[in-house]
Amino acid sequence: MSIIKSISKKIKFHPIFFFLAFISVITGLFKEFSVFFLIIFFHEMGHVLAALHFKWNIKSINFYPFGGLIKFDDYINRPIREEFLIVMSGIGAQIIFYFFICILHNFYYINDSLFIMFRNNHYSTMLFNLIPVYPLDGIKIANLFLTKFLPFKISHTITLFLSYIFFIIFLLFSLYNNLSMNTLLIISLILSKIIEEQKNHNYYFNRFIFERFLYNFNFKKVKVINNGKINKMYRDKKHVFKINKNYISEKTVLKNRFTHK
Repeated sequence: MSIIKSISKKIKFHPIFFFLAFISVITGLFKEFSVFFLIIFFHEMGHVLAALHFKWNIKSINFYPFGGLIKFDDYINRPIREEFLIVMSGIGAQIIFYFFICILHNFYYINDSLFIMFRNNHYSTMLFNLIPVYPLDGIKIANLFLTKFLPFKISHTITLFLSYIFFIIFLLFSLYNNLSMNTLLIISLILSKIIEEQKNHNYYFNRFIFERFLYNFNFKKVKVINNGKINKMYRDKKHVFKINKNYISEKTVLKNRFTHK
């Protein structure tokens, strides 16, 4: 019960979420809005359960018109595998919830019209969430894949570029299909999140390397970096820097950076 109480205190709703809920009431679409929220809620709880399993510190659980977003107050240098499982747990929880709805429908506890509403919302939110654009799960999966093979800073730069590309595609698609007020709000919020992510680009990298300087992470893989280029550091790897034919530890290079010695 204490965990449920602690998690419930971290749930936050964007003001536009309440606005759309109000609009759904006066337009007679509250049932559709409720179905959408239930799907999003179970999706986010999948993320939450996985994060609790791996003992990640959850800062807040935010609900927006386009879905949910969990903010963590934890190390950037947590294992890629853990973050991947946390991201995928949201998708998994949503699929399990949909199968549960299918079972209820098969036993006639849910009528056909309500089931069709659940089914359509399930597939549409699933496909939308997989678009590689911040802050959706699709871009997080892409970023985690890239960080397996590319330096942290470069992979984040690529995902920012991908976000803008797919945002433009989504915008053009929405304009072609007659832009609604709800879609306009979603587009505005997504664009604001992409811009926020871009503004934090250098902050994330500095935090990433500062964590390496402050704490001892037990990474098994070793990466040799030439010429002491810190911006080529990877997640899930410890580094040895080759400078003028000398091999210098990661801690020493970072100490020189942060202490100016």
